[in-house]
Amino acid sequence: MTVVGVFMLTACATSTNPERELESVSVTEAIKTDALSTEAKKTEIDPDVLFLLMTAEIAGQRGQYGLALDGYLRAANRVSDVEVTKRAAKIALYLQDKERLKQSLDLWLAMEPDSLDAHQLMAVAALKSGDRKGAFVNIEYLLQQDAIGFEGKTLMMLKSLSDRASQNLARQVFADLSEKYPENAQLYFLQALINMQQKKLRAAQEGIKQALEQDPYWVKALVLQAQLYISEQKLAEATEVLQRAVAQEKNARISEQIAQLLIQQERYDEAKQVLQGLMEQYPENNELKFKLALVYLQTEEVEDARVILESLITEKVFRDRAAFYLGRMDAKEQNYNAAMIWFDAVGEAPYKFEASISAVLLLMDQKKYQDALSRLVRLKAEFPEKKSELILLESEVYVQKNDYQQAFDLLTDVLLTDADNKKILYARALIAEKLGKLQVLEDDLKYILEKSPDDVSALNALGYTLANKTTRYQEAKMYLERAIALKPNEPVIIDSYGWLLFKQNKLELARKYLVRAYAAEPQAEIAAHLVDVLWALGEKEEAKKILSKALAKHPQDELLLEVEARLFGNK
Repeated sequence: MTVVGVFMLTACATSTNPERELESVSVTEAIKTDALSTEAKKTEIDPDVLFLLMTAEIAGQRGQYGLALDGYLRAANRVSDVEVTKRAAKIALYLQDKERLKQSLDLWLAMEPDSLDAHQLMAVAALKSGDRKGAFVNIEYLLQQDAIGFEGKTLMMLKSLSDRASQNLARQVFADLSEKYPENAQLYFLQALINMQQKKLRAAQEGIKQALEQDPYWVKALVLQAQLYISEQKLAEATEVLQRAVAQEKNARISEQIAQLLIQQERYDEAKQVLQGLMEQYPENNELKFKLALVYLQTEEVEDARVILESLITEKVFRDRAAFYLGRMDAKEQNYNAAMIWFDAVGEAPYKFEASISAVLLLMDQKKYQDALSRLVRLKAEFPEKKSELILLESEVYVQKNDYQQAFDLLTDVLLTDADNKKILYARALIAEKLGKLQVLEDDLKYILEKSPDDVSALNALGYTLANKTTRYQEAKMYLERAIALKPNEPVIIDSYGWLLFKQNKLELARKYLVRAYAAEPQAEIAAHLVDVLWALGEKEEAKKILSKALAKHPQDELLLEVEARLFGNK
């Protein structure tokens, strides 16, 4: 974040004109001459000085800024003309020529000792040269003489400080000034801003706290505090602070940020209220319409979402994203033909690839595997940079067809030229298990762990397979305990560890882990494992209850059907 970037949210709420940016003035503008204003003025200038000015002007137009600076500075030393001196100072600042910047500023202040612009540039020069006292004197002058414009001028000063040393010195100078002016909120605010830029979040929070103690209703300070909370992932605190800011000063951009934070916290009903309020103010704002449609999807107000998205289809900027989400809505409702039409209507990035993948998944859901494979062939040609992801999806098509050998061969071919591809290795390992190639599975997963020792998926898969397919329980325990240490609340890993305990005949402990896993995520496989443990413990009615519930949700799951047939004799 840039030193002034944090104020994007409050930009449209300010009524004063923005300060002239020290860095953004181009050199061409800085050296522009108005032909010295008049012909009369030309006659007042010594011919040698006029020659220097003309030479500087031509040099500047040709991009020879060092030569231009030399000409203006030499002229400034020979003629008492503040405009010439200003040009020299601006070019010196642009070129970061500290010595000649100070020379030109000394000349400027000699002619205009009360010039705020000169003192502002003088402060920048002092900060860049490490002159703490000089920076203090000039910044204090701005504070005393221009209290209203002080904040804008100092923000522009900070923007011109690109190196850490000058930023640190600026923070020290503002701290010095805070000691002298302890009730000035702006000084604490500026220190906080520098600390935030340097990622010193705790110090920044302390500074902004001090600023708000002096001025609790300062919107800009509240916005900075919210940004600090966001940097610390404290989204609830950031939301509350921005709500306080909006209570002081109605601001659409801050309200929109509040809505975004609420969405990130899955507080969709609150986000909906904020966005609906904004829509009343800005009914033609399509970006707000789109965000509200996505929130409606989260609150299951599907028809309201559809109305908005269909209205956006005619808007070029929103056409693709609206079509993509309309496709997802129809897919969820199993309106397959309509969903395919919407997905195929998406024409450009970034939604094009996702829509294409969604279309393939839709075909797989309908068991139209050949159509899915044909689309994948086209997609690999259209998106060569996504080859690995598309190969994985192609292998999944073969898996769903129960053609495990074809899937295995496909992934093996990829590994011949991309041996370190973790995703391909992991996918092949899982398919190898289906083919009974346990050594391949073990080799692939151990290779992944050799490169990435904390890969939780590989640790879990290897530990589970060793527990389920072999009697190497101690080795399985080692891998699964490492996985649990990395992700202690992951239901799939808890399930694997529970299944290991079952294999070791530690039934009560196994039940404890599997009940926890099933409560967190009632997947079919976890349910099947829990049923086996309960059955072994003699709790057959509870086992039957859980199995019936799981089968109602996953009637075609092979593992559940196998458990039902094995334990209850059903076919």
